[in-house]
Amino acid sequence: MSKDKDLVEKISRLSRLKIDENEIDGFIKNFKDILNYIDLLNSVKIDDDTKDIEILNDYAVRDDSQVDKLSNEEVLLNASNKEGKFFAVKKVIEED
Repeated sequence: MSKDKDLVEKISRLSRLKIDENEIDGFIKNFKDILNYIDLLNSVKIDDDTKDIEILNDYAVRDDSQVDKLSNEEVLLNASNKEGKFFAVKKVIEED
């Protein structure tokens, strides 16, 4: 349970959400339910015949016309923090 609690606390820190101590068990249960639901995809049986069907038959493609875009200078004009030609933001992902 401690491992699950640590994971919920890490996710809350990374997402900058304040989760009360009495709500952590509920989050652990919800995360497990979500993962179990997603795991249902692994139980779907796929026939070999259907794997190679072309799925793009009815796919609508857009016109490849040229689009006017802003220059780097115009994009960064009102940026509060920039480094060279990039936005500068705080690091939000921790490495273990």
